[in-house]
Amino acid sequence: MSASSSPASSPQSRAAKPQHSCLECKRLKRGCDKGFPCGKCAKANRTCEYKDSSDDGVFGPISSAKDIHSLAFGTLLDILVNKPRVKEAVSLYFNGVNTWFTVIERANFERQLETSWDNLPAEASAMALCMALIARPPNQKPSRGMGDTVYHSTKAILSLIQSKVPMSVQLLQAELLVAMYEFSQSMPQQAYLSLGRCLQMTKAFGWHNGTFWTAAQQASMPMELKLYSILWWAIVYVDCLLNVGYQEQEYPMHTTGLAPVSVIPFPEAFNQYFPATDPFQFGGQDQGFRDANSDYIDGIVFPEATSAWYLSNVLQQLSNPALPGTLDHKALSDMIWRHAKDIASAKWRAGDRHAAIATDFVALMKLNHLGLFSGNGAMPNDNSTQTQAVRVIRILTHTIHGKANKIAESEDWLSMGIVDPSWALAMCYASTLLISHGDNVLQDAGCFQKVASLRVILDKVSKRWKIAEKYCEMVKIALDTRLTAYAR
Repeated sequence: MSASSSPASSPQSRAAKPQHSCLECKRLKRGCDKGFPCGKCAKANRTCEYKDSSDDGVFGPISSAKDIHSLAFGTLLDILVNKPRVKEAVSLYFNGVNTWFTVIERANFERQLETSWDNLPAEASAMALCMALIARPPNQKPSRGMGDTVYHSTKAILSLIQSKVPMSVQLLQAELLVAMYEFSQSMPQQAYLSLGRCLQMTKAFGWHNGTFWTAAQQASMPMELKLYSILWWAIVYVDCLLNVGYQEQEYPMHTTGLAPVSVIPFPEAFNQYFPATDPFQFGGQDQGFRDANSDYIDGIVFPEATSAWYLSNVLQQLSNPALPGTLDHKALSDMIWRHAKDIASAKWRAGDRHAAIATDFVALMKLNHLGLFSGNGAMPNDNSTQTQAVRVIRILTHTIHGKANKIAESEDWLSMGIVDPSWALAMCYASTLLISHGDNVLQDAGCFQKVASLRVILDKVSKRWKIAEKYCEMVKIALDTRLTAYAR
């Protein structure tokens, strides 16, 4: 409960002087005389409220909150203490997670945080909380799934904000970060629900209507539409990872059959409207993608959009081969392979886009691995489907192993969060294929050494993303099963 007072406060209420500043003084970072009302609130004719000492974190003041912006800001400070700590958490997010899950324009958000600090909107406070949640390094209050009090507080305040203020793009971004956090920390049920809320917002915004994306609209508001495109394809990306990353639980995809690429363009389609920057392009043979300035929306690149579209096509094609409108197997495989090579050949201002590469690899392995199970296990000498599958997967497993070792050599890869959960999935997928087919169909003499190396790296990644612990256990079970079969 909170105490809201008038000048005629009772002697009893004055006697029970609160231990902390009132919510308004705390929000404005001013000294509070802890009166009923305090002197500053009385002078400014503001409602003076206190958080009751019996309240448990964010849950106590929720029912009595009259100013959602003050409450959200107070919750942010309850968790991150002060402005320098908030800015540190935001910077950690942008230097880590946002390099592979680029769903927020850095320059715009940091400008808002600086200029509006004394009157920060609830949506911005929620975004900062969600950034801090997903960006925390493993040595700072490591996540324990549903036992994580920061996660609980963030979810609670985000839900309250959504009930108090109109839907906005910032609330969608915050919810999307929560969904990614839940996926990566082995909370698939919660991630599925959060992703569903994201999808409902996109429907309310009208993004699934073709008239929303007309050429005239794109020309008149390219920055806004590019951001919306990034957010839509980020939703598809998380949706695909949730589907393929928890296959035993069979989460149906939210985005199947919705808003095909003909309706919602890829983010790079809007760069033609930004003459001041080099446009996003595949470039020449050695150029790959180009990133003009990843801090601003006109320079942001998001190859994960194309990767997500490819993986979505693969998942739909495998689940229903007769589905109309899907690409044929070979054409899709060639397109994904070209995309992966284009990304791998480029150096980015924000670092290598391992998320897009890993998603392409998962799509290619899922699309091609069925060919490994045909025949008697020997590598054929003709140009059959199995030959193509063997060639592609041998290259992929070798590439994943090499890149995983290169990433692990970086001193700050774990604390910065630059290795994404999809890379853990790619390492797991490569390991299980090496275990089952490495020494026969794939004819890889070093297959078990590669598996041992990938297990070590997966174990390290699990210190950051709990889902990697699940993948590491899957590899262990597959390896034990194979070794047991050898012993018979």
